[in-house]
Amino acid sequence: MFFTKLFRKDAATCLEKGEKFLAAGRFAEARSTLEDALERLDANVPENAATVAAIKEKMVLAGNRLAEMNLVEAGHCLKMGETAKASEHLNLSLELAEDVTIREKTEKLLASLDSETEPVHHHDKGGHCGGCGGSASQHSEMIHLDDDGLSDADRFELLIRPLPGDLPERYAGLGEEFAQGYLAAHEGDQATAGTIYERLLAAGESDILLYELALFAHHGGDGRRCETLLRRALALNDANPLCNLSLVQLLTENGRFDEAVPLLERMVVHGILPDQAGMFLGEIHRVRGENEKAIDQFSQLLSTPVKREAAERLVALLESSGRSQEAAFVAKQYLKGCC
Repeated sequence: MFFTKLFRKDAATCLEKGEKFLAAGRFAEARSTLEDALERLDANVPENAATVAAIKEKMVLAGNRLAEMNLVEAGHCLKMGETAKASEHLNLSLELAEDVTIREKTEKLLASLDSETEPVHHHDKGGHCGGCGGSASQHSEMIHLDDDGLSDADRFELLIRPLPGDLPERYAGLGEEFAQGYLAAHEGDQATAGTIYERLLAAGESDILLYELALFAHHGGDGRRCETLLRRALALNDANPLCNLSLVQLLTENGRFDEAVPLLERMVVHGILPDQAGMFLGEIHRVRGENEKAIDQFSQLLSTPVKREAAERLVALLESSGRSQEAAFVAKQYLKGCC
């Protein structure tokens, strides 16, 4: 049972565990465990000074990596048109980051959000595929960079920087012509962007170009072409996080949960946006009425950057299952002061 894992150990054990989490890239768990280790050491004892300094240094590293993850999640929220959630993630990034570069990128995005004018909605459909329905290159709900005095190169860099994994570098590596198309798409000029993407695609297959064209297909209401393009992209690169997430969202949008679940499970196993994939899995279990599976899934996310969202869903599920004491425990541990 998940709740039995919450017992804490001594400082040395916590430090060793935190280092293992850090090496494995499990930064939220690393930071939490390192905090536990620090709490168990008396910083005023001279012989503890070196250990305390080492722990703090590792916590800074974990915090910076978590800040980057929140920056990525903010970018995803912006693509979904969820500016409030994006702002939350950006503020959390600022709280976590000590790296100057990360803080500057976060502050630029926050400044852009603060100066955003009232959005013009070009698409007004009742249902949409989150990833396909929202893109940094597509949505009018995105931040407006045109009035910030930035060069095209700076605007392009700022738009692609929140993309997950190695995508910022890969997008930048597609060259100046692609950047022009990407900026055109962001400004709502899909005709120009589409022409550029198709011309580049004719010169060589690219999962990124196929993904961007899939967005156009979805916005045009052509779900079949959108899916075809996404699957072509994944055949080229099955690790592309945006293609994976967008296909999942397209499948769930159409109630094709049996097809979405194995894709999500593969994403979790291979570390492809595992937190978002985990939340999707929990939601699918919840919608299907598989409460125990949903409870287990959301419980596993309580040590990740999406712990608040997971805790909110977990509390509701525990309450509906008559497990009020556990629900109260989770609420106290993870939701206090979050609202």
